[in-house]
Amino acid sequence: MKKLWAFILIILCMSGSAWAGTGDGDDTASWQRDRQMRYVAFRAAHPDPEVQIAQIKAKTTALIAASSSTRTKNVDSAPTIWRASRRPAALWDGVDAPEMVVVPAGDYAMGSATTQPNRDAAEGPLHRVRIGYAFAASKYPITAGEYARFVADAHYDAGDRCYTSEDGAVWKETVGHNWQRPGFDQTNNSPAVCMNWNDAKAYVAWLSAKTGRTYRLMSEAEYEYANRAGTTTAYWWGDDPSASCRYANGSDLDLKARYPAITTSACRDGFAFTSPVGKFKPNRFGLYDTAGNVWSWVEDCWNDDYRSTPTDGAASQSGDCARHLLRGGSWYYYPRNLRAADRYGNTTEPRVNMDGFRVAFTL
Repeated sequence: MKKLWAFILIILCMSGSAWAGTGDGDDTASWQRDRQMRYVAFRAAHPDPEVQIAQIKAKTTALIAASSSTRTKNVDSAPTIWRASRRPAALWDGVDAPEMVVVPAGDYAMGSATTQPNRDAAEGPLHRVRIGYAFAASKYPITAGEYARFVADAHYDAGDRCYTSEDGAVWKETVGHNWQRPGFDQTNNSPAVCMNWNDAKAYVAWLSAKTGRTYRLMSEAEYEYANRAGTTTAYWWGDDPSASCRYANGSDLDLKARYPAITTSACRDGFAFTSPVGKFKPNRFGLYDTAGNVWSWVEDCWNDDYRSTPTDGAASQSGDCARHLLRGGSWYYYPRNLRAADRYGNTTEPRVNMDGFRVAFTL
């Protein structure tokens, strides 16, 4: 099987310069060709994904069974990570699907301590969450190119209204602004924006039917766990908000050049609006853009705090289910909103040009 995939890759590479896509995402045909070649190379290196998944599940089960950390832990105890592999394991179900990274099982303290600067009351109480299973999360937020494939194949009505701003102060729902025209330039490698919760749910339903695997949105607890990647600091990279421009696309001096009236961090991350996915460092789980770039819709209904939310990684299905959660912050938001515990809720219908999503599936 490995030889077959290697042979297919050679044939693709010999097809001439027409297959030499730039990978920059600014030309759809070259973006698709580059993606096809990367997928063929990936399958050559990973010919048996179901065997890989079975091995990860078995090792995860064994690690949990052998660990004394299955006992109830204090909220301030260090996180436990049950890693089934030394490096982040990759999965990919095809060119129509996003690249995925396996997030190991573990437990951690979700939310923020009352002493954390810029904390919001909705981030408490700090509580222990145990995710006793490994799951796969998309390596990047879903991109405009990936979303375009869904819209075309499913004949999906993605709408023609999106909240945008001309000055960074007043936000209006404008006809003619949408995921293709969000008010700033995008490429196929940019994160899809102007996404509402219903769009995200429609995408995962299509992707599940397309691949035969049950894709879904992440839960809020899974998102914070995946974002933190075993850290306990305010941000996954540490506690210093002034370091944000090295790790995430947030509100910065590049944005201030476009929106002079707003207050931003005093650094430059190189992008005023969205950045192509993967331009910043990955966290310790191998995930990119878990903080900044775009807010990511998750499955949970909105609750004002964590007093009644699940502690096993599941999404909250009670509370205000006319509203759902977004996590991670975006290109427009200040460093305090890039904190791992920060959370934001919105109703399911509005589309905003800083909202996107990631996908997941349970191993």
